[in-house]
Amino acid sequence: MVVNNAQNETAIVIRRDGRCVVFVRFRAGKLTCERMDESSFRTQWTESPYKLPQTLERFRQHAASEGCTQEAMKGLEKLSARERNAISSLF
Repeated sequence: MVVNNAQNETAIVIRRDGRCVVFVRFRAGKLTCERMDESSFRTQWTESPYKLPQTLERFRQHAASEGCTQEAMKGLEKLSARERNAISSLF
């Protein structure tokens, strides 16, 4: 899921279990994972109309040039794999 906050920052949710949300915020420098409880997350972030595949690609390009923590990279890669599998199963 791609989300935005009031400051127009973009993030991708890589894990959500109903109590805690793990997301990667797009910002200058190294990409890292952030954690927030579900209720706080819902008040600060809203779902974005941006398409997930294009946003994932943008995050991955940024990670390649600026760096990324291992946890964030694994989360983005898993999300990319799920997206590819969902699209390939349609055909």
